Amino acid sequence: MNKTIAIIYAAKSIATALGKACESSGGVVTLIEANPSVIHEVKGGSFGMILIDYSVLRGDSKDLLAQIRDQSDLSNVFVSIYMPANEDLSEVTLFPRPDHVLQSPFTAAKVNAAMRQAFSFPNEVMYVGVRDNTELLLALREMGYEVSFFDAPELALNAGVEKVPDFIIAEYKLSEQTALDLRKSQLACSQLKDVPMVVAYQGRDVNEIESIIRCDVEEVLLSPFASAVNLKKIQDHFPLPPRGKRLKALVVDDSPSVSKMIASMFRKLGYEVELAVNGFDGYKKMAQFKPDIVTSDYDMPVLDGWGFCLELRDDAKFRDIPIIMITSRDSPLDRKKGELLGVSSYLTKPFVLSQLKHAIKDAVASAKVAKEQEAIAKFVASDTLKAVTDMVDGGKRANIGSEKYITVLFTDIVAFSEKCERYSPRKIIKLLNTYFDLMVGVLSEHGAIIDKFIGDAIVARFDSGNIETDAINAVKAAWRMQEKLKEFNEESFEEIQIRIGVNSGDVILGNLGSKSHRLEYAMIGDSVNIGQRLESSAPAKGCMISESTYEHAKKHVLVSERKEIEVKGKSNKVPAYIVTGLA
Repeated sequence: MNKTIAIIYAAKSIATALGKACESSGGVVTLIEANPSVIHEVKGGSFGMILIDYSVLRGDSKDLLAQIRDQSDLSNVFVSIYMPANEDLSEVTLFPRPDHVLQSPFTAAKVNAAMRQAFSFPNEVMYVGVRDNTELLLALREMGYEVSFFDAPELALNAGVEKVPDFIIAEYKLSEQTALDLRKSQLACSQLKDVPMVVAYQGRDVNEIESIIRCDVEEVLLSPFASAVNLKKIQDHFPLPPRGKRLKALVVDDSPSVSKMIASMFRKLGYEVELAVNGFDGYKKMAQFKPDIVTSDYDMPVLDGWGFCLELRDDAKFRDIPIIMITSRDSPLDRKKGELLGVSSYLTKPFVLSQLKHAIKDAVASAKVAKEQEAIAKFVASDTLKAVTDMVDGGKRANIGSEKYITVLFTDIVAFSEKCERYSPRKIIKLLNTYFDLMVGVLSEHGAIIDKFIGDAIVARFDSGNIETDAINAVKAAWRMQEKLKEFNEESFEEIQIRIGVNSGDVILGNLGSKSHRLEYAMIGDSVNIGQRLESSAPAKGCMISESTYEHAKKHVLVSERKEIEVKGKSNKVPAYIVTGLA
């Protein structure tokens, strides 16, 4: 996004000071005096951010913001209203969709924060410590934060005045003072007093921890500093903006006052906002606006909140978008309905900004879990999921075992150990992951459940409940896997050959392992052993199926002459066929 800024002013002196603050954070500023043709000046400037004097909107140019929003080439420009601190902030809701409100005093920290929202550049962190290669510092850089290191507090303060950071991380014990001394100096500096500080504390002294907290710091990190817990704390307090775009929120509510209030809250959190007056209007705006999150009222005309949720969850394009239901109806029955209809989080009226922020966090997490469960469900049978759920949620052991007639498929890579000797571990892992992605895709398309990966081997089962369908799908999947492998080998640095074995028969599905150790939901039995033996006996680039599988799928498969193979543990040989094509 362009880092040019237009400041539309009534008082030039205030605009000039504000412009200097913007320039100190990397902006290129153009001052534009409010006049009847100002909209044309703004359109011609390719601005990424527009700052409008509040008094301009209260005068002859009160419809200026509406004019900006009506222009298609300006609709996504970040617009901030700047105003004195003594003005009533609630009056801002009268104006259409400002993205941000900047109240005096216009400190460098405030301006920098506004520009960060507007241009989505990574958060800038000032790290003050005793060495510049700490795990925390390196982790922050890897996460996407721009980190400047200082080993002397006075150097940090001088640099901070020149370029105000988004937040400061200070190790408690510095070379000649503590982070508390740095905090005092920071609070005494007008340019830096609003910048949050995080203290990294190595020890466990309760009195010292209490003294840190009393200094009004944002967060205290206990060692090890680069732990997942600490990194999550930093992300929660100082979320990185998405690269290249601002997050979008669609607010669906038939009350103009409520929708404006919610929109204002979202804009304070850095979101671009679109409004809809009911579920029908909201659904129409989904494809065009492409929101990252949706809030919906419960009671609305034309299409209510429940109907709107159903429409979104039935549409593959919008199925994974988090939905926050905003309502005064919060009974257990309502929540159960919401769960069934795909509501990600609830927010009960009335609420404040912190509650909305918490609801957004819950909704995003809930939607992520739902998406992961949907992905898992493609490869894991319902009985497997139930067994795991029983163990996790109910604290009970899964079913000891049940017998089922299914079709099993085994496949592995020919002479894989030799390939491992020729290439680095990194290259082998890359090769395997690409291969697995391809093969699992084929198997899932044919209704397979991935039972497990064993080194380079894949074990899958076809367990739809229809014996004949399972056998046919397994044979078709095996044939398609060989075809896909040809395409893979054309682009891969190493040619791969695989063997496939398929067998249909009774297996035992159940929970195996120790109560005190790892439990595994697996399949065992004679039919499993036969399938594995068929795979090892199959030719390279070939698939061998058992007689039982052939009987179920013979109308759909072409095979070679009947063979008999030896199976460990069985006195009689097992009849089998090599697949030569599909009928």
